Amino acid sequence: MSVDHHVTLNGTTRSRASRIATYLSTMFPPQVMGTFAACHFLAVWFALQALAGLAPVRLTWESLRGMATVALFLLLMRLYDELKDADTDIRLGRAGDPWYRDRPLVTGAVRIEDVKVLRWLVTAALVAINVRTGFAWASIGFWVVLAVTWLSFNWFFWPPMSERLLVAFATHNPISLLLDGYIVGLFADTFGADRLDASTFLLLVGLWLPIAAWETSRKIRAPEDETSYRTYSRELGWKIAPFLPAACVAGSASLLVLVSRIAGLGVVFPIVVAATGAMVVWRCVLYRIAPTRRHAKLKPWAILFATVANAGLAAAAASAGVGW
Repeated sequence: MSVDHHVTLNGTTRSRASRIATYLSTMFPPQVMGTFAACHFLAVWFALQALAGLAPVRLTWESLRGMATVALFLLLMRLYDELKDADTDIRLGRAGDPWYRDRPLVTGAVRIEDVKVLRWLVTAALVAINVRTGFAWASIGFWVVLAVTWLSFNWFFWPPMSERLLVAFATHNPISLLLDGYIVGLFADTFGADRLDASTFLLLVGLWLPIAAWETSRKIRAPEDETSYRTYSRELGWKIAPFLPAACVAGSASLLVLVSRIAGLGVVFPIVVAATGAMVVWRCVLYRIAPTRRHAKLKPWAILFATVANAGLAAAAASAGVGW
């Protein structure tokens, strides 16, 4: 039996497919991430239609392709991060870092070769569902996102970037903004590029900032929990770090309230997203007041805001009905 396809864990021989399933269930739960990808796509897709005065909003075959593409790109970015950070993650996990010691690559439940195979399978699937003949705005967006994602996997050919947290954030996190540009391309191909205006930019930034808030919030720790892992609370200090996710959430809430007003989406969504944003900002302030282990858990609050922003906007834009 080839060691490339099987590994023994606790006396049990497991196939590569089983190990990949373990990886996905741990690092990229399909039911969770698939739902988020669909909500995020629909938030952009429906909001663009609402801003263009199209009612009821419509689903199309292209929108289904778009949902799959968003989900697969999120998985590809996760796999790229896994591969380029593997040595660091394993070192941190073996040193006892609580964020890494139970990861499947650290425990041996998954091998690096499994992640590489999954990376190529996802890349092939992305190309297969997005290859089109002739000009299409979505095709341009797809190839741009794929190229920039690959560049990020190679640290944009500047490896020292991995040691500079803010530089890595500035170059990597906006890839999600480019992915939303792909959705805009699908919209332009389906409904016409002439229906887009400056409000599109407000929408995209408003839905990108929750992702930036999640990224910054997950790398904040209480002072006593800091390790060699690079966090914003370690790099910038605990007094400054919480204002990063707070600023992202406040900016997102402000922009999405403005977008909902331009699109005429009523008052419920603006109230809900503003109230949720205020609650998350308060949690960040609590950490600044008292940087305890409990207050350092900002990631769940950032996830809450991202969920409300995406699902809430999609629901508000679809409140007049959904057609096919």
